[in-house]
Amino acid sequence: MPRVLVTGGTGGLGRELVSRLLRAGHSVRVMSRRERKTGEWPEVEWAQAELETDRGLAEAVAGAEIIVHAASNAAYHTHAIDVEGTRRLIEKAKAAGVGHFLYVSIVGIERVPFDYYRHKLAAEAIVAEGGVPWSILRATQFHTLLDGRLQAATRGPWPLAVLSTDLKYQPIDVGETADRLCECVAAGPGGRLPDIGGPKVLTFGEMAKVWFAARGMRRLILPYPMHDGFANAVRRGYLTCPEGKYGKITWAEWVKRKYGG
Repeated sequence: MPRVLVTGGTGGLGRELVSRLLRAGHSVRVMSRRERKTGEWPEVEWAQAELETDRGLAEAVAGAEIIVHAASNAAYHTHAIDVEGTRRLIEKAKAAGVGHFLYVSIVGIERVPFDYYRHKLAAEAIVAEGGVPWSILRATQFHTLLDGRLQAATRGPWPLAVLSTDLKYQPIDVGETADRLCECVAAGPGGRLPDIGGPKVLTFGEMAKVWFAARGMRRLILPYPMHDGFANAVRRGYLTCPEGKYGKITWAEWVKRKYGG
């Protein structure tokens, strides 16, 4: 089995992917900014490297036959990490003779005005033009991301939850996304692959009601109508792909599994 380098291997998607690649018999190297903790994942190779600074990248890529580039940062230094970091990584991949560069991206990013999405789109172009056989897989928002947004919106004892209830999402399980990435690794370079999403498009208000019920929380939902460019695009469903229902785990099933409701 070929050696697979997974950038962002300690993140939510990365961990799910690494576990599946190991079960499939691959040799796996995890790339992370931090050192390996004592006893952590002894069955994988570990490469400490930084996309933002180039530190350790050549060593991380050396000997890898496939790279799954799942590292990203939506919170800070996104251009340095997602754009310039991807450029550095693919240059190292080309020099090392990597046979397949698989990039993880997001559905609808060319239609939603948001700096992070603009940087992801630029990274896609770098991958496609980088001289390494490539694939790009776009997925919709993970259950875990939307769960985190609801947690952030409902901190405190107040009986009200102020939410943009009409925004549309198609939540997908992170593990099922990792399943699809494993299929892509096995299939080899495929260029721009069909988008994948969860089994159903839901409004944020519909998701919130399920989430509150599962947690036994009594909150009055107060709709907050956002009308900036980002919200208008999400409201139109630009972050969804109804034709690409790859995931089977519904939002209600995932919430019940996590919270026991």
